[in-house]
Amino acid sequence: MKTAKFWNYSVIIFFAVAAAVLFIVSARADDVRSAVSAGQKAPVFQARTVDGKTINFPADYKGKVVLLDFWATWCGPCRRELPNVAATYRKYHAKGFEVLSVSLDKPEQGPALLKFAQDNGMTWPQIYDGGYWKAAVAVQYGVQAIPCPVLVDGDTGVVIAQGAGAVGQRLPKLVAAAVAAKARK
Repeated sequence: MKTAKFWNYSVIIFFAVAAAVLFIVSARADDVRSAVSAGQKAPVFQARTVDGKTINFPADYKGKVVLLDFWATWCGPCRRELPNVAATYRKYHAKGFEVLSVSLDKPEQGPALLKFAQDNGMTWPQIYDGGYWKAAVAVQYGVQAIPCPVLVDGDTGVVIAQGAGAVGQRLPKLVAAAVAAKARK
């Protein structure tokens, strides 16, 4: 009799845990990290990179697929996503994929950001104004959580994917499809 009760409780606990995991996974898939969404035009902006170059987005990225990567050096999830972004960049850069990072690092962190980017092979442009959560481009995009990837077609300025839909193993798949579609045009 005790074995039957134990078994019943075990089954109930198993299904409760499975339901909780499914809820968390589905909630993350609908995760809203910015005010932009797939299918709409990405806000146009002009900003300076840490090396002084002026970026006109998306005009400077015609013919490219661009990942706007809102992140910060202090953000653990951003650091965990970085190897995936870097690997995707290395694999698809020659095929027309670009990354443009927008740092939400705190004021006075420019030198630390540059060192972090160099130490981690982040050879793409870094936009940093020291604004933290009020960084100009982040405010324009309504960034609410990071990492906040926004994948954009450089020709049309249309958002292909954003937020949780463009992280992890979803990112290289989205980029592969987007650069392949550009190659067919």
